[in-house]
Amino acid sequence: MKRVAVDIVTGFLGAGKTTLLAHALEGPLARPDVVFVVNEIGEIGLDGKVLTGFAEAERVVELASGCICCSIEDARFDLAIRELVERYDPALVVIETTGLADPRPLEERVVAAGLGLDAVITVVDASMLEVAVRQARVVRRQIEAADFIVMTKVDLCSPAELARSRKRVARWNRRARVFDAVRGRVGSELLFGLAVRHYRSSRTPAAASRPHLLEDGIASVSLRSDRPLDRARFERFLEKLPDGVIRAKGIASIAGTPWRCVFNYTCGRYEMDWIECSSAGVGTEAVFLGRNIAEVESTLAEGLSRCQAE
Repeated sequence: MKRVAVDIVTGFLGAGKTTLLAHALEGPLARPDVVFVVNEIGEIGLDGKVLTGFAEAERVVELASGCICCSIEDARFDLAIRELVERYDPALVVIETTGLADPRPLEERVVAAGLGLDAVITVVDASMLEVAVRQARVVRRQIEAADFIVMTKVDLCSPAELARSRKRVARWNRRARVFDAVRGRVGSELLFGLAVRHYRSSRTPAAASRPHLLEDGIASVSLRSDRPLDRARFERFLEKLPDGVIRAKGIASIAGTPWRCVFNYTCGRYEMDWIECSSAGVGTEAVFLGRNIAEVESTLAEGLSRCQAE
């Protein structure tokens, strides 16, 4: 089966998951090769209709009558994903969980099904976090699992309430990147796996339609190496990327193996996959995306150079 990237969007009941995705559909997810899996507890699914309307309903697969993390066994999940990939040939699958889902089991199922886990995006209602924590222990697990945390309804918080919510989130997850959202709007190009592709051919986000990325100092650096890399050194390099790097993706030639490594890095977590090497596929190509990335370009280049095998 084709290896497809998966983004998991989770968060407690009413946090704003569907609103976030609805706005993302106006930007980075507004393309035919993105498929949505919407999970709802009840018998009647509504989020899919909210997301796309009838015109694009074929891109939404609804799983009702159960929480995806605990009621759908591995075999059924694998079969459903396989059929989805074969039918739509997507570049990205976005799974929106129920508000009661623990994303950890779903992460494991995604990987076991042969898919690539791109990111876990947790939506947190900043105005109601303290209440949500008292209502369900899963809220903490959702935050702990996140690569990205989107704080919604920040405009409804007093400064003291917002500070308390930020402090709790930081205590439970220091690795995740945190974004604020008002009415679901956030610079979401960074959140989803397609973001790196937008920047692969340019050092800066050149499209005039994305000025907020320039204002935030978000750009990209592309690096190449013609020599094979030492795997242990390369993994240490990924583990210690500068704080400014939010995402990285690429393909690397590794010394001593006929396979090439496809790697994906998101907020301190990385995964590596392997593909058969071809005569045309030689060397390493990587793109790094983040805030003020030019300031660490030389550090990245030197680090990648030190990964070259003797």
